[in-house]
Amino acid sequence: MTVRIHDVAQAAGVSVTTVSRVLSDRGSVAEATRQKVLTAAQKVGYSRSTFLPRNDVRFIAVATPQDPEHWQLEVSRLVNAELQSQGILTMTPLIDSNLTSLKTSIQAGAGLVVTPTFTRLDVDVPVVRFDESSFVSAQTSTNETIAAKLDLATGLSLAFEHLTDLGHRRIGLVCKDSGELADLLASRFLAEHPMRNLGSVEDWIVRVSKSYSGGIHAAMRLKDAGGTAVIVQGQLQLFGVLDAIRKRGLTVPRDMSVVGIGDSLTTQYTGPPATVLALDSAAMAQALAAATRSVLHIPGEKMKTVPPNFRPKLIARGSTSAGRA
Repeated sequence: MTVRIHDVAQAAGVSVTTVSRVLSDRGSVAEATRQKVLTAAQKVGYSRSTFLPRNDVRFIAVATPQDPEHWQLEVSRLVNAELQSQGILTMTPLIDSNLTSLKTSIQAGAGLVVTPTFTRLDVDVPVVRFDESSFVSAQTSTNETIAAKLDLATGLSLAFEHLTDLGHRRIGLVCKDSGELADLLASRFLAEHPMRNLGSVEDWIVRVSKSYSGGIHAAMRLKDAGGTAVIVQGQLQLFGVLDAIRKRGLTVPRDMSVVGIGDSLTTQYTGPPATVLALDSAAMAQALAAATRSVLHIPGEKMKTVPPNFRPKLIARGSTSAGRA
C-alpha cells in the first residue's frame, strides 16, 4: 500500500501543508513540529523520489489542462512569468485524465501545484487553484487553497440579457464533451436560461470536442433545431460555428447571433468580430501568484482573507444583433 503525505499529516497531527513545508524544507516551521513530522514520516514509512538534486530554490508546477481554453493558457503564462521573476523554478505539466505529467513533476521535486482550473487534484502536495462561485462547491481538501472564484452565473446572465434584449429566446450552448468547466457551464446554462420555466432546455446544450469541426457540427444541429443564438465555450468551437453558418449560405448575426467565452486578439478580428464574455486574465494570474506566495511564505503581495470573485464582462461586437423576423 502506498504511503502518502496525508498519512504523514494524520500521524503527526498537523496539516498537509505543514508536512509539505517540512519535507521540502520550505517556509517557517517550528523545530518541534519539524521533528514531529520527520518522526511520523519515518514511522509510517513515507519516502519521496528525488530525481533532482536538493537545492535552496523553490520548485513548483504551473499546470494547465491538457485541452486548455485560451484564457487558461494566458493566466498560466502570466503567473509563470511572475513566479520566475521571484527566483522560483517552475515546470509546466499538463493535467491529463490520469495526472501522469503532473505526478511526474511532483516526483521530480515540485512541492506545490498552481493551476487556473476548477478541478480537485488528488496529489500529495498543496494545490492552488480557482473555484466557481455560483454553486456550493464540494468541500475542498486540506491541501487546497482557493486563490479566486469565477462567477459563471453572472457571466451567463449577462449573455442571456444581451441576447434576449435583441429578441432571442431559442438560445443554445456549445461546450466541451468533458471537463469540469464544461459541466459548470452546462449547469449554469440550465439554471439561468430565459426559457427554463417554459419547457425543457437540455436539448439546447450541444457537447462536442473542443475543435473547429466540433463547432461546425454543433452550429448545424442548433440551427436545424430552430436556434437563433448560441453561447460558445472554446475559441476553436467559435471559429467552427462562424464558418458553419457561412457554409449554409447564412450570415452572422442576421441568421444566428454568437457569443464566445474569453477574449483575445483573434476574437476581435473574426468575421464579424465576436461578442464575448471577457475574463481579466492579468488579475486572475495575480490572484494565483498571491496565493502561491501565501502558501510558500515568501515576500510579496499575499492573498486576501476572502478570495476575489471575478465576474466576466460582456463586450458586444458584430456577432450579435436582432434575429431575422
